[in-house]
Amino acid sequence: MARILIVEDEAMLNDMMCEYLGQEHEVTGVKSYDEALDLAYESAFDLWIFDVKIVGGNGFNLLKELRSSARLTPCIFTTSLNTIDDVSVGFLSGCDDYLKKPFELKELGLRVKNLLKRTFLHNESSLISLGENFSFDISQNILYKGKDIFLMAKKQALLLALLLKNRDRFVTHDEIFSEIWSFDENPSDASLRVYIAELRKILGKERIISQSKLGYKYV
Repeated sequence: MARILIVEDEAMLNDMMCEYLGQEHEVTGVKSYDEALDLAYESAFDLWIFDVKIVGGNGFNLLKELRSSARLTPCIFTTSLNTIDDVSVGFLSGCDDYLKKPFELKELGLRVKNLLKRTFLHNESSLISLGENFSFDISQNILYKGKDIFLMAKKQALLLALLLKNRDRFVTHDEIFSEIWSFDENPSDASLRVYIAELRKILGKERIISQSKLGYKYV
């Protein structure tokens, strides 16, 4: 059973979507930008379904904000904005599918099933046990303590993912700067040391080793 977050400000449609998808999944329905943002950060969902025109903002910006925080949960947009430009904005925001209103609930269900199938194919293999009740979903850049999400800054999550993907070797400072900092930012060894110190504080000092001129390695 998948966990699905629906953001739809039309009360009747929200209820219908929740009831229909709730026959097979655990579904949470909200109506506003702020409600959705809080839930997406606090809880682990397998799929998001966002309307574009919502209370307090729009779905495009909501997804952009979540993606900028390294949240990679699959997302379907539902909207009456049907031009090719609107569709382009949706996909550029980071969505995985785009469903134009009005739509049949059966079509929504089929799209959900297809997207979840693709996602679940690699879900188990993407979860890495880190000990001390911690695990990291390398496909979504999410750290769990037990079954709860352990909130991390975007760069913390990206740095941990990079180290875990290269556990057989040291990752150089230049590689880390290139992967984690954008072109218009000014990375430094001092800022990198801060992120490393934060990860060591969470996971244990012995988990990340360093060697002069070689970089950092997760062990």
